[in-house]
Amino acid sequence: MNKKVYRVGLLGAGGKLTIKDGFLEFKHPYARTFRVAVQNIDTVTVDVKSRGSGILKIIGQGTTLAQAKMPIIWANKCQSWILENK
Repeated sequence: MNKKVYRVGLLGAGGKLTIKDGFLEFKHPYARTFRVAVQNIDTVTVDVKSRGSGILKIIGQGTTLAQAKMPIIWANKCQSWILENK
């Protein structure tokens, strides 16, 4: 079992990304979550919203598989981590 974990934000305050058993899972302290099969991920994008926030989008086969709103700095770091570890 190969498990990779990335804690988003300061001390994991923004949630946790985990790649385990072929799935990318995001868990946020306030119940915002998603789970996507890694094999379905084509790319990861960040859409910039107003005042320093962004939306992390997981894209597969031309459609948005999952998304999460977070500060733009966290979204950019998550994007890099997912693309390096998928």
